[in-house]
Amino acid sequence: CGPLPQAVVSTQSTGKIVRPILSKNATEARAGVTALYRDFYRELDWTCRSHLLDVTIADARRKLKSEFLKHRNVTDVRVIDMLVVKGRMSLEEFHHFWAQSYNAYAYFDDTETQKRIVKEKDATFLDKFYKSSN
Repeated sequence: CGPLPQAVVSTQSTGKIVRPILSKNATEARAGVTALYRDFYRELDWTCRSHLLDVTIADARRKLKSEFLKHRNVTDVRVIDMLVVKGRMSLEEFHHFWAQSYNAYAYFDDTETQKRIVKEKDATFLDKFYKSSN
């Protein structure tokens, strides 16, 4: 089978030889990130419709972009590869319905459903009682 490929990753003061996760260099890692972004972008329409999310496609794509831009300063190839692996798992979970709708809503802060839930929480029995006694 042969030896596994190794990459040199420099740490604070010394360089250590470590095994790559997926990519041997930054160019391969960037290609993996681009492919993941493209796959998520294509999947968003189907995911929003199939999970019956009350999020517009434009809002979902904006959130996707912000999630990817959150990690734009990561330069370590192994960390980039781990983020790509986690992203692939998340994509697969949403595609196969292993992740439920409430898992998708965790990515969004202000959807109509979340606003309604907050409004319902504010309308508990005690809140109504306190308002009526004033």
